[in-house]
Amino acid sequence: MSFSDHKITQFTHKITDLPDQPSLPANELKARFDSSPEELRQAVNGICDDASRLEARVEGIVVDTFGDTIDREMLSDELAAELDAKITQADLAAETAAREAADSALGSRIESANTTAASKCQLYIGTYTGTGSYPRTVYTGFTPRAVIVSPQAAMDYGEYGTGGAVITQDGSDSRFSRIISGGFELRATNNPNAEGIAFYYLAFR
Repeated sequence: MSFSDHKITQFTHKITDLPDQPSLPANELKARFDSSPEELRQAVNGICDDASRLEARVEGIVVDTFGDTIDREMLSDELAAELDAKITQADLAAETAAREAADSALGSRIESANTTAASKCQLYIGTYTGTGSYPRTVYTGFTPRAVIVSPQAAMDYGEYGTGGAVITQDGSDSRFSRIISGGFELRATNNPNAEGIAFYYLAFR
């Protein structure tokens, strides 16, 4: 097989062809990252295999002709330097290509992790003043996963028969409050809407 058979005219997949936010499944995305280094590995291995066969053939010819192998001292300085340079360039090109592919894959994974982490938990803080009427709906602009309601001053809230906060999770339906579409609803028990009292709430999105 000729060395030209191992030339890589182009990679099957290029990292630069992917959109900034790829929608491929994880296994397909990993296959894309691995394909170019794998093609490079196969090409280099093929060249090495051909070089080994060529070396064996040349060694056989030398043995038959000279009864010994050609060592470095038998080459001219120019030819020895040229061979060393070609070997160094090939090694450097392979290492650079592998490093660039690894850096690109790592950058994509970091970007994906940052996007995922940013959307894992969002916390919103709001206030309202109690009206004394029940039930009362407080709209947050989204359907919360959980809500914590507490008076501005725990001592003030204690005057209305309680000294703690009201905690509600999505899917629960307690006598204190419940999550609804777009916000949460307050109920009379525990006075979470005591008239004239300022309340804070934390809504987890």
